[in-house]
Amino acid sequence: MKKQYLGLDILRGFGVFMVVWLHSAFYYFDGLYDLDLNNPPLIVTLIGLLLMFAGLFAMISGMAHTLQLHRKADSGYGPKKILVFNSIGGLLILAIGYAYFIFTGAGLVHFETRSMNNSMLVDLIRYGRISTVLSERVLYVDSLTMIGMNILIMGLIFVLANRWVRNKRIQSWSSFYLPSAFGVFLVSLVRIPLYDVYLKAVADRQLGTVLLLNGFVNKNNPLLPYLAFGLMGAWLASLLKERGWRLLVRTALPLSLTLLTTGVVLYIVLPDTMLQRSIDLKWYAIMTAQLGLFLGMMLVVLRHYDFGREEDTRHMSFVSTFIYRFGVAGLTVFFVESVVSACIYRVLSFLIPGLHFGLLASLAYGLVLALCWGFFLMLWERVQFRYGLEHFYCSVLDHFGESEKRNKLNGISQE
Repeated sequence: MKKQYLGLDILRGFGVFMVVWLHSAFYYFDGLYDLDLNNPPLIVTLIGLLLMFAGLFAMISGMAHTLQLHRKADSGYGPKKILVFNSIGGLLILAIGYAYFIFTGAGLVHFETRSMNNSMLVDLIRYGRISTVLSERVLYVDSLTMIGMNILIMGLIFVLANRWVRNKRIQSWSSFYLPSAFGVFLVSLVRIPLYDVYLKAVADRQLGTVLLLNGFVNKNNPLLPYLAFGLMGAWLASLLKERGWRLLVRTALPLSLTLLTTGVVLYIVLPDTMLQRSIDLKWYAIMTAQLGLFLGMMLVVLRHYDFGREEDTRHMSFVSTFIYRFGVAGLTVFFVESVVSACIYRVLSFLIPGLHFGLLASLAYGLVLALCWGFFLMLWERVQFRYGLEHFYCSVLDHFGESEKRNKLNGISQE
């Protein structure tokens, strides 16, 4: 197996770029609270769908981490060393995720009260106050928190599956991961009734029930269903290891099309409640379609960047390289982009009294900021992205095993 799959880094970078763009566009749109959620403009519906990138990040993370664990097992790492290495990585992502959402992260919109629960630094910059309403943000399952939990759970699953493969209790890794992914995805239907149970527990201050259910069912990216996305990525990794690219495509492409078609059909026939943030069968239809869509996107980028032609970071086009940097050092950008955009908006508001961003202006604002971040990454790359969160992550993880992320930060593409 290769040590680096460019397609995964570029797809991750594309996701980060879109999130950076749409975060600024969404949160600085002055007509946000006046949207008719029962009949939103088409572009608003598309933005809502595009902001739901958590499943893509979960699938990429699941594939990338499973490939890494396979390589470590093949190179002689024992179960204990694999588990320690993986657990440290997951705990680091969890810690970064909680720090992000409390101190620098995006806002939580409350349409019913026309208000927004901002992170502490964003609230300080925009309104000159320090938010003390943190319980909602601590309990909220943001994408980084979800990925951290996925990494921890999937590390345990990998060690267990490794033992079963060796003992011949299961025929192959791939025959284990695919049923596991579908099993978790089907079980995720229980999130629909459990979400109401969770909300009642929050209202009644039943702390035990809240803590028990929070990671599984609370907004916005709980383990049900996003652990299934991670396991689907692990299935891709194991299928690639066992059968190679051609057989992977023959198996995964029909599955991708089936899931996407099923999800789209369900989305069309079910009542539209997506922008009301309901957790119902409409939500499950979106998850089904995304499972197929993201699986297909993974196949496309891997085919283009890793199996369609010989290409490495020295021979990519300008656009691919521009997006690739977001895939390598995008965690730092994601962590601070809300604070930076708040600072820039504050300065613009001072220079232009009565500043007002309509829908197109807010989209332009977000795009300009995302492009500026891309050019900043071009400069930062010259010093191997030093002092960023990725550098910190590698520095800690290197004490427990070789961190393959380090090579990417150093600009090395290895086969």
